[in-house]
Amino acid sequence: MKLFPIVSVLVGAAVSVLGQTIELGAPTNGAVLHQGKNFTAQVIQPASLASCIQVGIALAIDSCNNGVCPQPADQLGNVLYAGPWNPTAHSPASGGFYQNFTLQVPTFMNTGPAIFTLTHLCLLGAAPFPFLEFRNATVRIQ
Repeated sequence: MKLFPIVSVLVGAAVSVLGQTIELGAPTNGAVLHQGKNFTAQVIQPASLASCIQVGIALAIDSCNNGVCPQPADQLGNVLYAGPWNPTAHSPASGGFYQNFTLQVPTFMNTGPAIFTLTHLCLLGAAPFPFLEFRNATVRIQ
């Protein structure tokens, strides 16, 4: 009988966490990036993340071998940025709160499919707990 209230609280917490995720605005799936060239990565913060204490993000890219891309939780690959992020307000039509990062594809990267990964860490709740999430896009390196 006491199990139902506990399960209800846990389900409610899980639903609220899932609604507090960040978004990767760019690059998008199928984008073509070029070795040694700059590109823009856009990290979007939904309004629901207001209660999240930001720790930082990492932006990384890794080659996919034989069409299989590594899982971000196992391996990030080449880290292009790691540090804080400070999304700023923009007009609602342009995506709300976000920050753009200018990054460069390493010249030594293999051509072909690759995975671009956004890793985000924040602290959630009144008694903060760590919340780690990944967003990615499958891109092509030329």
